[in-house]
Amino acid sequence: MEMSIDAKECPMCGERMRLVPREVVDRIPGTPKTTTTRYQEWLCPECDYFEESEGTEG
Repeated sequence: MEMSIDAKECPMCGERMRLVPREVVDRIPGTPKTTTTRYQEWLCPECDYFEESEGTEG
């Protein structure tokens, strides 16, 4: 079975994981400024296992 580039097998349960974009917004204390970090993580919808993607941006 060939998997696409945006899917891979879960090491916990063997189901197909999905590549999900994530965004974390951090507030800098004492200022109105925020910083945003964007990254992607692999998420298994069956067992909720997740891991950060190798090619992160941010």
